Amino acid sequence: MSIDNLIFNNLNYSLILFDENLTLKFLNLPAQELTGYSDKFLNNISLSNFFYNNRYVEEHASEVIKTGEGFIDFEYKFINKNHNRRVVILEISKITDEDKFYVIISLKDITRFKEMDNNIKNEERLNDLSRFIAEMSHEIRNPLGGVKAAASYLKRKFDQEALDLPTDIKDLNNFLEIIIKEVGRINNLIEDLLSLSKKHKIKSEKININKVVNEIILIENEALGNKNIEVIKEFDPSLPKIYASENALKQVFLNTLKNGVEAIKPEAKGIIKIITKLDSTRNSPKFLKIEFIDNGCGIGKKDMKNLFVPFFTTKEKGSGLGLAISQKIIYEHNGFINIDSVKNHGTTVSIYIPIEKRKSY
Repeated sequence: MSIDNLIFNNLNYSLILFDENLTLKFLNLPAQELTGYSDKFLNNISLSNFFYNNRYVEEHASEVIKTGEGFIDFEYKFINKNHNRRVVILEISKITDEDKFYVIISLKDITRFKEMDNNIKNEERLNDLSRFIAEMSHEIRNPLGGVKAAASYLKRKFDQEALDLPTDIKDLNNFLEIIIKEVGRINNLIEDLLSLSKKHKIKSEKININKVVNEIILIENEALGNKNIEVIKEFDPSLPKIYASENALKQVFLNTLKNGVEAIKPEAKGIIKIITKLDSTRNSPKFLKIEFIDNGCGIGKKDMKNLFVPFFTTKEKGSGLGLAISQKIIYEHNGFINIDSVKNHGTTVSIYIPIEKRKSY
């Protein structure tokens, strides 16, 4: 290996070289790992095909060739040969060698940093909201308790004197039952709110993630059968056990599976694929990746940015707290959740959980 190649291959970013015809001439080892292309594609693939006919890159490369001025995009969404999505810093520049010129494209993978930044922003937003929720929940609970106590007292009196009461008065008993039932529903909502607002200390134990996922499939078995939904399991049996709260993760997985079931229309041939594997896109720290892939109704682009916002829901009946609580639980495990969806095609929920036990547990 020449000294030039040794230097290029040890850079911490991807370097890709195209000739004046925008044909691939060189890519260093980091570029091969990021893009999925290897040396065998040299002199055989165009810039257009390399970037999947993305006119954005091709147009900017042409502009760089024409003007000689470099171009940079600090948050370019790159899709590699294996269809993995990465966020990169994209730089395009032109170099001249005698009567020839070349286009150099460098890609700096910042996906993990963007994920961390998004997680921090989401966590800060949740913490601010949590303080507000905790205060409001306690304020609501006090008068609500009085309403329930009064309604329960009146109902007992109605039940005791039922034989002596006129028929029209007896009917009022039904309204008392509704009051008590609805107060109970509000109390359950407040419990969910308090769960969202509290900072839980994760009681971790060594668990087998495949076993946990299998158990939530059994719990949801009746709903799956009623809608004729096929569950396809692709579990990696070699996965190491991880330190986590089994009950907390069951809550997350069950909520995710239920969302998938509800997204599938009754008349459709529903499929939910669940995949467990090591996350191959990160070397440190190492994560387990649990994917729930459904072929349901999907989520529109305008709704995607609000998915983890408390009280936001696309369902007719729903509190809009399920995803917010799930995200909080995974944060407390030092993990994170990503959701990709296409309207009318389906949704993929990817849950990442670190393998190693962390100090914050």
